Amino acid sequence: MRLPNPLLPLLLLISANHAEAAELLPAKINGLDEALTLYVQSAIDLPETRGKGISISEGRLSYYLSNINTLVENTLEPLGYYHVTVSNRVVRQQQQVQIIIDVQLGEPVKVTDSAISVLGDASKDRFIGFWLEGFEPAKGDVFNHGEYEVNKASITQALLDRGYFDQRNPVHLVQVTRATNSANIELVWDSGQRYRYGAVRFEGHQFEPGLLEKLVNFEQGKPYSQPQINRLQESLSKLNYFSSINIVPDLDNKADGVVPILVNLTQGKRSNYNASGRYGTETGLGVEFGLERRWLNRRGHKMNYDIAWAQNEQSFATVYRIPAFAWLDGWYGFGLQARNEQYLNTPSRYVEAFANRSGELRNWSLLASVNVRRERFDQFIPNNDNQALPIDLYTSTAYAEFNAINRSNTEINYPTEGSAWYYQARAGYEFEASKAPFVQAYVKNKRVYSLNDKSRLLLRSELGAIASNDFNLFPPSLRFYAGGDQSLRGYSFKEIGDYVDGLNLGGRYLAIASVEYEYRILPEWAIAGFIDAGDAFDVDPNVNIGAGMGARWRSPIGPVRIDVAYGFNGPEPGFALHFTIGSDL
Repeated sequence: MRLPNPLLPLLLLISANHAEAAELLPAKINGLDEALTLYVQSAIDLPETRGKGISISEGRLSYYLSNINTLVENTLEPLGYYHVTVSNRVVRQQQQVQIIIDVQLGEPVKVTDSAISVLGDASKDRFIGFWLEGFEPAKGDVFNHGEYEVNKASITQALLDRGYFDQRNPVHLVQVTRATNSANIELVWDSGQRYRYGAVRFEGHQFEPGLLEKLVNFEQGKPYSQPQINRLQESLSKLNYFSSINIVPDLDNKADGVVPILVNLTQGKRSNYNASGRYGTETGLGVEFGLERRWLNRRGHKMNYDIAWAQNEQSFATVYRIPAFAWLDGWYGFGLQARNEQYLNTPSRYVEAFANRSGELRNWSLLASVNVRRERFDQFIPNNDNQALPIDLYTSTAYAEFNAINRSNTEINYPTEGSAWYYQARAGYEFEASKAPFVQAYVKNKRVYSLNDKSRLLLRSELGAIASNDFNLFPPSLRFYAGGDQSLRGYSFKEIGDYVDGLNLGGRYLAIASVEYEYRILPEWAIAGFIDAGDAFDVDPNVNIGAGMGARWRSPIGPVRIDVAYGFNGPEPGFALHFTIGSDL
């Protein structure tokens, strides 16, 4: 007599469990629009489903089916649908199982009466009044629980942001009558008094008294306003002195309608070093090293050093900065820079000393400076017969410069709407070679338009002009050129200018226009097509056109753009590859 295999019961159990397992496909929902379908789907899906089929036992499937109708009803009720009818059925095809859910929403519950008010000092506050008037759900709207809670919390936060620190919400009542599909809302806040600014106390820093106080943009005794606190936070953050900044009203010490402001600071590292390798389509391979002394003394002075070496570009710069906070957030800067560029037919070697004053005014970044630049002018200049003659001389130029940037955009890294204006003006005198005065002006505008959820239109235009009595001896580094990643794509950096005997002498004038269409194919990826046109010229313009396509990646460090473009004109028509990182505006 043969004895039974001792593993047979276990094998039979495994076989039975395998036979009971089924592949559950994502549920199909009928009777709802796309938005509600996605909302309900996310609520009822099993955690491991994530839009794909999963293996499930018959026992778990049966339990899931017994609760799914209630789950759908409970999901839709907070959206105002209290009379939902749900049925389900199971469709099987071999081992695959799909649940079909049929939903009838019924009549939604709507707001029939809404009484929202504020007592106390805030009853006369127009800003709070705007929030009350805009409360949603409003009378006649479907009563959405989430929308109600968000708007209620927003009014509470608005009261705190305006300095009503004793505010209460004693009445918060919603009465839903299912029989009449109606909801009555009653909300009452008691704001109490609006507090005024008290003394501002800075803690956790080592600077001399009075330095940071110059950044305070509000006066003691004035009504509290959170946007002013946010502005102070932003000003302190831009100093780059601190690793953390926390500004709060000192509610424990508020009294007689006055609240002190406490600024808790954590000092950052005193020195910041950076070293990196780099590659640019124009600069070639290179290395870069920088040192920032975030503060040198208790007066908050700073020092920066930067040195870079690449195949086509070498530079050194140092800047000493002194806080200038008295009337406009910014710095006094005193610096020295030296630069050697060896781009296609446009060599440039100069050393420059400068003194400047920077500042921030609302959406404007401003910089005014006085510069003295000495430049080795050994490329070539044209003679009276327009023939290029070699010449070995230096130019020395003293000039004042003003720069202004204004940005208005929805988002820094990926704006869907917005614009940026860049203005630059120079006026000075070349006091060694030509002894000629000059005036230079430049303006650039960038715009972004959202066409729909997936596409954008990006426009760019640039104009520039130089007035000089002796342009032949005007420093080449201050002339206009076109071509490169940020200019005319399809051309090398500074490839476009006025040529004499094959040598690029730059231009007296600049005109550039660009149109780009971008379409998002994935959440973080997009493709783009563009046309750039323009010229840097002396007398007669020649329209140089570049067109191409590219990829866009919304990376963690900012937008990355890779473009392949064809330059139809210029000294060497052909393809060019461009790679850039940075904001579109």
